[in-house]
Amino acid sequence: MSPLNLTTPRIKNILICNKVRNRSKKKGTDQKLRTIADIPMSKPSTNTFCNKFEYEICGKIYKRHSGLANHKITIKDANVMKPTAYDLPEKAIEEKRRILVYHIKERLKQSSKHARSVRIMISCTESQFFGVFKGYIHNYYPKTGNYKCIFKGINYYSTLSKVLGDDNWGVKYFLQHQKTFVLSYQQPSNPNDPDPLLELNLCQEPDPLQKQNQVKIYKAKKSRICKLKPIQIIIGWKRKEKSDVRNIVYSSGFIFINFTISRMRDIENLY
Repeated sequence: MSPLNLTTPRIKNILICNKVRNRSKKKGTDQKLRTIADIPMSKPSTNTFCNKFEYEICGKIYKRHSGLANHKITIKDANVMKPTAYDLPEKAIEEKRRILVYHIKERLKQSSKHARSVRIMISCTESQFFGVFKGYIHNYYPKTGNYKCIFKGINYYSTLSKVLGDDNWGVKYFLQHQKTFVLSYQQPSNPNDPDPLLELNLCQEPDPLQKQNQVKIYKAKKSRICKLKPIQIIIGWKRKEKSDVRNIVYSSGFIFINFTISRMRDIENLY
């Protein structure tokens, strides 16, 4: 068989066509790569499903930034002074702050064994409430004229310290290194948990039976997952109206505070 003659016109045309095709493919691939390389890297969307937008004071979480923006608008409208309230002198507002701190600390008893909910009500005018909590009002209800503030999260204590003008508004110290305080986070309650104040004294000799009980309690705690549950403090204002048999109406405004208290040893002052 004679060898293939590559010099024939037909074969030359085929070879030239193949080269042109290869060049065009390579050029197209390079152009695609250059086009992809020229595309700027886009920033991740703030409205993705995984992202969460939280309002720091009340701890409310939204999936989209628009929801958080609407929430801020609602709060802004709630903090506008209503026609039924009026500006008070700063001294009068400061005096009301001290009254609120007094009533809160009066509910921090030494006999409080475990965490429990507390509710207090104090006589208060709408102007006094607005003067103390302006800027931190969460809801306003036009039909009833009631207000509500929600404090929640890791910074709630410092926020209320600023509002009430007292860093020790939520803690009260007692003898034997004990203190009762307003609780911000709470573990799931368990009836088998011991009293936090029944811990061993550093000067006492350990009881072997008590040591065995502590080991059992530790194992029981380790066997279950304890997740800290944030606790919110709700402070609101409402007006109460009553009437007698002659339909004579009398009313007054009240501020109510809902919080949770607990107690523990003051470890910092043990030594």
